[in-house]
Amino acid sequence: MAAARSRYTPFALGVVLAGLLPLALPASSWALDWRNCPELRAAECATLRVPLDRSAALPGRVPLKLVRLDARAAKPTLVYLSGGPGGAGIEEMLAVLPLVPTVAERYRVVGFDQRGTGGSGLLRCPALERDARLRSVSAGAACARRLGAARTHYTTPDSVEDLEAIRRELGVERLTLFGISYGTELALAYARAHPDRVDRLILDSVVDPDDRDPFGLAGFRAMGPSLAGLCPRRCRSVSADPAADVATLAARLRRKAARGVAYDRRGRRHSRSVGPTALADLLYDSDYNPPLRAALPAAVRAALRGDPAPLVRLVAEGDGLAELPAPESFSSARYATVCEETPLPWELSTPLGERLGEARRRAAELGPEAFAPFDLETAAADEIGLCLRWPDVPSGRVPAPGAEASYPAVPTLILQGGEDLRTPPEGSARVAADIAGSERVVVPGVGHAVVGGDPSGCGQRALRRFLAGRAAGGDCPRVGTGVPAAALPPVSLRRVAPLRGLRGRVGRTAAAVGITIDDLAFSLSPVFLAYSGGGLRGGSFAVRRGQVVVKRFAAIRGVRVTGVARRGRLRLRIGGRAAAHGHVTLRSGGRLSGRLGGRRVSVRLPGFGAAGLAQATAAGSGGAPASVAAAVSGGGSPGAFRAAFARKSSHPRLVPSPAR
Repeated sequence: MAAARSRYTPFALGVVLAGLLPLALPASSWALDWRNCPELRAAECATLRVPLDRSAALPGRVPLKLVRLDARAAKPTLVYLSGGPGGAGIEEMLAVLPLVPTVAERYRVVGFDQRGTGGSGLLRCPALERDARLRSVSAGAACARRLGAARTHYTTPDSVEDLEAIRRELGVERLTLFGISYGTELALAYARAHPDRVDRLILDSVVDPDDRDPFGLAGFRAMGPSLAGLCPRRCRSVSADPAADVATLAARLRRKAARGVAYDRRGRRHSRSVGPTALADLLYDSDYNPPLRAALPAAVRAALRGDPAPLVRLVAEGDGLAELPAPESFSSARYATVCEETPLPWELSTPLGERLGEARRRAAELGPEAFAPFDLETAAADEIGLCLRWPDVPSGRVPAPGAEASYPAVPTLILQGGEDLRTPPEGSARVAADIAGSERVVVPGVGHAVVGGDPSGCGQRALRRFLAGRAAGGDCPRVGTGVPAAALPPVSLRRVAPLRGLRGRVGRTAAAVGITIDDLAFSLSPVFLAYSGGGLRGGSFAVRRGQVVVKRFAAIRGVRVTGVARRGRLRLRIGGRAAAHGHVTLRSGGRLSGRLGGRRVSVRLPGFGAAGLAQATAAGSGGAPASVAAAVSGGGSPGAFRAAFARKSSHPRLVPSPAR
């Protein structure tokens, strides 16, 4: 599938390795030399050396690192296939299996690092490893030169035959294949090449091998429905057409990028420029955190009105998701070799300097609506840019549509996130139609990698039923985002109406306190994957031991709040050049009392978050941060919200995505 964003599927290991249940490992008759893994408990490792080039034109061998978790002969064998390409398969497998323990209960599980990744002859391209988005033309060309002629042998067909070599060495007749993201493409390619060697297929976030679109247009087509489906309260009072708003903003940003400031958890300023590619990046980044996408329509509307701050804040969060893991966990060089097999919008004979022009010509034939809500320049940012100066591509290794063999009619489960732009629903629908008797389960509200990204557990339950030989069941209910539906703060205090019963600056400041608390509730929502961060227009917040601490937190320019929320009360000091200064206390129910500008005030704030934050801390300092989340979630699925906060507590950046 060309021009699609990286399909590497990251999972945080955390305490996963220590949490693996001890598995019995009796002596095995398998031919490989299995030994205890020094770094893994309850597992055995082996190395299988395979030819670099099976045609023998190039010398050399690749050591494939394998891990098995159980060798009991009574169980069928399942091989886990990781995403990317480029992800270290063993690391990913050990992170995924605890999420679906039924897999290890029913199968003897084998994982391996695909050639060029992890412990299997890791490929390195230093310049590309510094390019978080994996789209640098010069770094791509340098990587091709560094890899040399060997670059043509780190492709899906090579990994298919590696997998077949593993099957033979294991001494088993058939394999069950469990793949996520790019792992599904490898599983499907193996099933076509060796149909009589496949017992079952488990495919999560399916890459359609027959998609020959070099521009990755399916992801663009999925943007509008996803934005509309995720937007809080169906975008009422926000936008009648969020995709059209994105298109309008993208066109405006093409003429002149927006500039703004994002604040980190220490309250430090970071100037940022946002163009149309950054906007598209944000949409794809949110495959790993759909609540981030749910917040986008309101931020886009604010940017169209001249306030880029909400959008800049979201872009900064998305960039955090795009941070690359260490090369041992993800090989940028192996990812780059997709250039050897992905469809590209030029011919092999096209000179390097004319490739982009040819891509533009072909895009023009499709018409601008094909790239809506963006354009060719945005579509070209990924594999087209990465491969623009990669030698001798397209290589012709990708068969023409219809030339592939059919898929075997084996029991197949397909899991699909309804909001997935990397591997959109239309692709898995085509694959499901091509596999006789397959079952497809869609989880609306979930993005890429259902097994690790569905907080409702519906997809995992479907997998358990499938493994038990029962019907997987139909599509899942929509998973809520837990994103508050509160309006975004205005830029200045002048645009804030005074609270009823109060006048002038005091009345506006009291109302601004409520708006600021609403924005704090938004900052604590699943939109952001950390318990601490910066304010919209300055300052910082943090959740510590059941308390919410804010320091000069600003949602409205010139109004800053500092204080602590605990034991059902928020005690705040109000400052800033525009505000009526003073001290106030916010209690359960949203009652605000104290002094502002030398005047005594006692009013009830109408905002969404004020009462929730006070209630969340009513349990005292022992209250868990999740209780804060529950109180300020403002609807949606409680399960989704709890899961997102559980992820926060384990790691501030759980889901690093190497590219969009």
